[in-house]
Amino acid sequence: MSRPIGRLTAAIAALALAACSTSTTSSGGRLEGTAWRAESIDGRPALDVQQQSTLRFFDRQLAGGSLGCNAYSTTYFADAAGLRFGEIAPTRKMCPAPTMDQEARFSTALQATSSSRVDEKGALVLLDAQGKPLARLLPMAP
Repeated sequence: MSRPIGRLTAAIAALALAACSTSTTSSGGRLEGTAWRAESIDGRPALDVQQQSTLRFFDRQLAGGSLGCNAYSTTYFADAAGLRFGEIAPTRKMCPAPTMDQEARFSTALQATSSSRVDEKGALVLLDAQGKPLARLLPMAP
């Protein structure tokens, strides 16, 4: 094989691999580089701005944010079929009871997520395996 054809083949293979690793929501939107804050978790309103639960999608399938008081990191896998999160690795700071309750509910919602969609108002809705909403997140500046 000549060098130009070999380089072209390598370039096409690299583009194909990059396309396979693009993280998207079930409705087709890109997740990498986006940031979200919880508006509701398990059907209940999220706490005020100072105790926000947030979710940021980084490259290389890494995500993290605030559970409300404690920071966390996790991995995620997203494709047309769904969205799943790996084990949540939080810091271990003690916080007031309402914040700790929200942290537990948000962490549980992330772990139970099987898919997601962006609704008509632009919110990211995390869904369980039966399609039931677990959390509704509003976009933030990245």
